[in-house]
Amino acid sequence: MTCSMVDIMIPLSLQMRFSILILCVLLVLCPLFGQTQLVSDNFYPAPMEFKELSSILEEKNVKDPEQLAALEHGALLLETGLRQYTRRSYTLAGAGTLSIEVLTVPDARGAYSLLTIFSDTPPQPGPPGDFYTAGSGSILSIAGNRFVRVRAAAGDLARRVALSVTNRIGSRRPNPPALIKHFPKDSCDPSTVRYFLASGALRSFGTPVAGTALAVPPDVEVAQARCASAGRNGTMTLLGFPTIVLAEEYFNTGAIFPRDPSGGSDVYTRQTGPMVAILEGNFEPDSADKTLGSITFQYSVKWIYDRASQSRTLWGVPVQLLGTVVRSLVFVALLCLGSIAAGIGLAAGRIYYRKRFGIPESSEFIRLKINED
Repeated sequence: MTCSMVDIMIPLSLQMRFSILILCVLLVLCPLFGQTQLVSDNFYPAPMEFKELSSILEEKNVKDPEQLAALEHGALLLETGLRQYTRRSYTLAGAGTLSIEVLTVPDARGAYSLLTIFSDTPPQPGPPGDFYTAGSGSILSIAGNRFVRVRAAAGDLARRVALSVTNRIGSRRPNPPALIKHFPKDSCDPSTVRYFLASGALRSFGTPVAGTALAVPPDVEVAQARCASAGRNGTMTLLGFPTIVLAEEYFNTGAIFPRDPSGGSDVYTRQTGPMVAILEGNFEPDSADKTLGSITFQYSVKWIYDRASQSRTLWGVPVQLLGTVVRSLVFVALLCLGSIAAGIGLAAGRIYYRKRFGIPESSEFIRLKINED
């Protein structure tokens, strides 16, 4: 007995067309289940976005700690957690220059601290950015964990450029640090608020207490503002500690500042929760007590229900085990339904495709003719 292959017929054109059809469907559906996001550190204006910007004069991008330390206030910025410094300056079409600086720090608190340190006016909710301050020919703003400074002397160009840069960074809901919100609104001037996260910034830009710089340990937030009440004035300092225990320890031991001030002004203190408030000035005791008494801390207790500690059974079987079995059965059922639906759809598509292009039914199969002797 001998076998010989007479002919083999394979509809290659049909297979190729069907493969191309499936590929097109996948290309259409893939964007629905995935998203591609391009991340860039270039937040500068696009070319020709502002006609006043003639050409790029200088550009700088610094990440090395040694180079960051060489910047203006470099040691202070590093202590705040500066990670990257970028700067670009432009020549203006008429005359003058414009510079854009973007400083990246670990979080929004650090950016807010830089805004209050380098500003002479109180921060305002954006745009541009989350918060901003406007000065003579300059705009300072923050967007997330980035501090943006735009300097220009031409009209409102600085504001428009700052708006463009912060929009590229992406603004968030304005939310100042919680410590700032504890200043008494009726007696403290918001334009004098300074917020510090590092001791170096506090020594350089902060107001001494009782003639001495505050000895603040790491991880302590400090905010200062000028206050006035009943014809008396002074400085209020708020310290936010990580825990209530640390606040009580520093308040009771007097490790923050000397207890016997020699500067001729009175010092009043109050500890509430994880905060310590210090009021220095020519306040009367009653006025000082009223001002400090308005600073409160509300405790919150959250009850956590530990479901893992509760052993529940149903028909003698743990509920968690039954839940796993039920979820597995549902998952298998969904897979079966999906497979059936996919098969029906594929069959319907092939029938439609055959009728649409007039392809005979026999061309869908491989036909072998084998002669047996």
